[in-house]
Amino acid sequence: MKVKFHLILEEGLHLEGEDPPAALDFHGEIFRFEHSVRYVLDFQETAPNTVLARGSLSTVVKARCVRTLEWFDLPLEINDFLAEAEVDGDDVDLTLQMREDILLGLPSHPVSPGTQPLAARMPDGTGPKGGLWSKLDQLNIKTNGLGVSPRPPRPKRRGVPPKG
Repeated sequence: MKVKFHLILEEGLHLEGEDPPAALDFHGEIFRFEHSVRYVLDFQETAPNTVLARGSLSTVVKARCVRTLEWFDLPLEINDFLAEAEVDGDDVDLTLQMREDILLGLPSHPVSPGTQPLAARMPDGTGPKGGLWSKLDQLNIKTNGLGVSPRPPRPKRRGVPPKG
């Protein structure tokens, strides 16, 4: 997202629009950007050759569910976007800051809406207390000292008076 610096007047500049998904330049295995990034931004010059942008970003991201491995649409909104950028010639480029805020807004483990928790989806179709997991619940390990070494006695301290 680039803005011409000469358009930012003393009272600021308000812009609304969309950037193509290619502007984000992101290629991943869990997320794909196929929809435009919508922005509503207010610009203000804060210092010589420095511009502050404040507003919101929104898009729809294609995400791969970590439970089902199926793709789903994940709406993403950044309502508190704030970035400061240097003026380069007559251009103010916010692409990197927008990209960073969008990537930070993505979940680390996306789950498709309506997907059941993993514990509720047993291989044999039973609930969380049945099937293969119930076998582990029945497991009763008695150590009776086998495989567990007793704690060695503490060495006596020499030259240190006993606490009293």
